[in-house]
Amino acid sequence: MNPLTLGSLRVALATVIFTLAGNAYAEEGWLVSFEKAKQQAAKEGKPILMEFTGSDWCPPCKALHKNVLVKDDFKNEMPKHFVLLKLDNPRDKSKQTPEEIEQYKKLSQQYKITGVPSILLVDTEGAVFFRTSGYGGQEAKVWVKDMVAKTAIPDALEDAYATKGIKRAKLLDKALGLMGSKAANLRKDDMNEIITLDPDNKAGLKSKYENVLAAAEIDDSLQAIMRDNRGAKPEELITKIDELQKEKSPKGEALQKILFQKSNMYFRIKNMEKAESVLREAMRVAPDSEIGKRIPGILDRFFPKKKSS
Repeated sequence: MNPLTLGSLRVALATVIFTLAGNAYAEEGWLVSFEKAKQQAAKEGKPILMEFTGSDWCPPCKALHKNVLVKDDFKNEMPKHFVLLKLDNPRDKSKQTPEEIEQYKKLSQQYKITGVPSILLVDTEGAVFFRTSGYGGQEAKVWVKDMVAKTAIPDALEDAYATKGIKRAKLLDKALGLMGSKAANLRKDDMNEIITLDPDNKAGLKSKYENVLAAAEIDDSLQAIMRDNRGAKPEELITKIDELQKEKSPKGEALQKILFQKSNMYFRIKNMEKAESVLREAMRVAPDSEIGKRIPGILDRFFPKKKSS
C-alpha cells in the first residue's frame, strides 16, 4: 500500500470514528447530546449546565471560553456540581453532525435563546431553574462560585413541593425569586399554582404572578414580532408594537416591556427625542423592575441632562 493510499485510509477511518461517536464530547468534560446529558444527570444526581454559544464568531462567547471555561477553577470545580452540555452554533459546521445542528435549532427555540452566550441550569428533566446571557468579564473563580451557589435553587423547590397551601405558595415564590426573572418566566406551571393557592390575593401573590405571566406573554409576542419581521424597517416594527399594545392593553411590567422595545426602535431610526420620552415613560411604569432599574443608566449614557449655563 503506497503512502497516499495509507493516508487516505487514515482520514477515512478518522471520519468514520467521528461520525459513529457522534462527536460525543465537544471538548474535555463537555457533552454535546442533550439526551446523553439528561441520562448522565439522572445517574449522577446533578443538574445540567447548558452553554448556548457561537464558538467561532461571537466575541463574548470567545471571551467566556478564554477567561472562564478553560480555566482550572472551572475544570476542577464545575464537574463536581453539574453535567456540562455545550450547544454550539458556529458558522463553520463541518465538525458537527447533522444531529447536533438540528438539536441546536430545536433547543434554542424551546428555551427561547435570543442571544449567545446563554447559560442555562436545568434539572434532570430539562426544566430551567436559572439562566443568564452574555459575559460581564468576571474572573473564573467568581463566575464559578456564582454558578455553584445556584445549586441551592432545586433544594428550595423541593422544600416547596413538600408542603401544601399558602406555605407552598410562599416557598415557591421564594424559589422563583432566587432564579431571576428570565428563568422564572419559563416556569409557568409553578406560577399558575401560586395563583391558585392564593385565590383571594391575601398574600399578594395572586396579583404578583398574574402580572408576571402577563409580562411573559408580552415578551413572547414581542419576540414573535421581531422574529417574523426580520428585515423590516424600524418604523414598520413600531407599528406592529403599537398594534400589540392596543390589542393587549398591558399594565405594569408588561407595558414597560412594550415601551422599552419601542424606545429601542426609535433609537435605531435616530429619533432621539421620541426614544428618550418613551424610555422615561417605561421607567415610570415599573421603576423597581429589572428593566426599570436598568433605564437610569441608559438615560445617563445616551441622554445626559443638559447643564444650565
